Amino acid sequence: MCTAYAIIISVSSTLIADKEFLMYFKQWRNRKGYTVGAELEARLQDKQTLELKNYSSMIRERFDSEYKEKIHQEFLECMVEFVTPVCQTSFGVIKELKEQISYLKDIVKNDNLTIATSGSHSYKIDTLEHVNEKRYDDFAKEYGILLSRFHICGFHIHVALPSSVEAMRAYNFSLEFLPIFLALSANSPYFNAEDARLLSYRAKIFEQLPRAGQSSYFENFTKMQDLYEKMYKAGTIKTAKDIWWDLRISPKFGTLEIRICDASNDFERLRLLVVLFQALCLFSQNQELKRIPHQILLQNRWNALRHGLDGIFQNNETVTTIREHFLDLVNLMEKDSIFSQLKTKDDIENLKNLAYSEELAKKQIRVYKKTNDFKEVEKLGIL
Repeated sequence: MCTAYAIIISVSSTLIADKEFLMYFKQWRNRKGYTVGAELEARLQDKQTLELKNYSSMIRERFDSEYKEKIHQEFLECMVEFVTPVCQTSFGVIKELKEQISYLKDIVKNDNLTIATSGSHSYKIDTLEHVNEKRYDDFAKEYGILLSRFHICGFHIHVALPSSVEAMRAYNFSLEFLPIFLALSANSPYFNAEDARLLSYRAKIFEQLPRAGQSSYFENFTKMQDLYEKMYKAGTIKTAKDIWWDLRISPKFGTLEIRICDASNDFERLRLLVVLFQALCLFSQNQELKRIPHQILLQNRWNALRHGLDGIFQNNETVTTIREHFLDLVNLMEKDSIFSQLKTKDDIENLKNLAYSEELAKKQIRVYKKTNDFKEVEKLGIL
């Protein structure tokens, strides 16, 4: 009887868990659209040497309850993530990030720590500690060496969509334009005291994980939901958060999330990336979808992380540069009054100017060539 009872409880628990997962990854409609939010990952570093410090669990104990909801731990003890609430504008996103960073600076002011970010830490690192939680213990066991030096930082942007249908449309349409966001944010040319000879080595590191990197087109939301359910039932994923694509739909929040961007402390650049993604999501709603072959999507991604805005971009009609494709996109959205609808018209020229500004990775490369000192590179990322 006890064994049978245990089996019943086990099956019942599984059914409840399955139901909760299905409820989580479900369609939605009639939500408020085009609000924004963001997540910025950062590292805890020694104030003098700029070496990584495993302090996140210790300093988290000092947080007020409000900031425990906003400043999260990452896989490694040397990292944190700043998470904004829902914001109406890109300015609100940056204001919230700066407030959280200021709060954390105050918390660690007596710990000889500084907070910095870029796509990757450039120093040579042998081993790092991961946060002592079951989820992260499981990750460490499953992915081993792939996560042992995962001290890379990204900048994720969420844009709310009124319905899952509109989110799916924005998802499929945005796949073509991911290389633009990668090229504009590329900020990780050095890793483990080596020149990666890439502008975004972070993008290559992250895609080593399963369920990460370039995602594919889906016919509709139901097809995506079906894939998630199959992976869940196989035990491959436990929640929808275990999908780490460069672009993913988050039904829990009713958002489309872009995850391809390297992190940086260039807040104006970060803000303009929010403006651009918000505009792209709205623009997608009245555009025809032209699916690009997956291999070309992969090649465009490579061109962005290797060559930045100078990289070659190809779609079904043209071969140009990523810079030119970016400017064409901004011009098309301007012509379609997208920025006016979102009240971001004042940022059109700022976006166009971004196409001609020095890429962050190229600045890091220039500084290292001049100084031959990774510490000088790390100084560029201090928040």
